[in-house]
Amino acid sequence: MSMRRGTWLVSYDIASERRLVRVHRFMVRRGLPAQYSVFLVEADRAAIEALVGELALLVHPKQDDVRIYRLDPTFGRSLGVGSLPRFVLTTPPRVPALLRRSSCSGPIATPDGSGYTTKLICRKAE
Repeated sequence: MSMRRGTWLVSYDIASERRLVRVHRFMVRRGLPAQYSVFLVEADRAAIEALVGELALLVHPKQDDVRIYRLDPTFGRSLGVGSLPRFVLTTPPRVPALLRRSSCSGPIATPDGSGYTTKLICRKAE
């Protein structure tokens, strides 16, 4: 079993509103919301197995649907107006940590004729 960390996509479709709220609260504490009912989770396989075990206690096996996929770190594409900065899906996992250590300014998203584009103006932290 590989112990390397990776980025995982977790999505769900929950039939009961009560269970939906519970699953959503659970996932907000463990991942980055990408869209409604879709989260990005940075974890190793053991942590994902633990996450699956905890989710199994929250969902109904015959009424709900939870899907978890490991994302290929060398491939990431986004089309349309996104809610996440582009670097979240298109860069290696270390880059967001590097950005946190730098000081960034400027608009996160600016409208243009074809939608929104991500623009960050960053300089190295001193």
